Amino acid sequence: MEHRKDKHRRLHNLQPLSEEGGYFVETHRSPQTVWLENYEGHTRNASTKIYFMLVVDEEFGGTNFLHKNKSDIMHTFIDGWPAKYIYVSSDGILHEEILGPDHEKGQVSELLIPGGSYKAAKVIAHDENSSYGKFHGEVPFTLLTEVVTPGFDYRDRCVLKTQDELKSFFPDLFHKLKEYIAPSKT
Repeated sequence: MEHRKDKHRRLHNLQPLSEEGGYFVETHRSPQTVWLENYEGHTRNASTKIYFMLVVDEEFGGTNFLHKNKSDIMHTFIDGWPAKYIYVSSDGILHEEILGPDHEKGQVSELLIPGGSYKAAKVIAHDENSSYGKFHGEVPFTLLTEVVTPGFDYRDRCVLKTQDELKSFFPDLFHKLKEYIAPSKT
């Protein structure tokens, strides 16, 4: 039997994106462009859209580590387990949301992360009160879409790579955010 994670990988042609904790494929890049004063190179596509799948396995671990993008990103839940999103807006306020299908439990099916916010996410794989973890033999995953406006460009992305960087940016939030720093590779 083909598990849902594998079916999504096959149907959507998802490719590994190890630095982000899962798989992705870009499905749209607007041919329209916009000129932006404070962006390197100044020109961006008006929008981009991807499928992104966080996966809890030995390769990826189910966590999308702390990073920011200059552009707004709209996340929309598609399938799988809920994911906890944590982000620090540009004004330094910490926000936490659960992206998932169960609105009665306070989950949201769409989540806008404002540009300039540091964000991270992880699959909620071990929730005893949830039916999502009861798919026998499946590896927990969260499939979502991300629409980025103005469109995604790697020049606009910044990753917090070390705990020292995290402490210097967010000393008061360090204990809440430290699990979202990627382990150092030796």
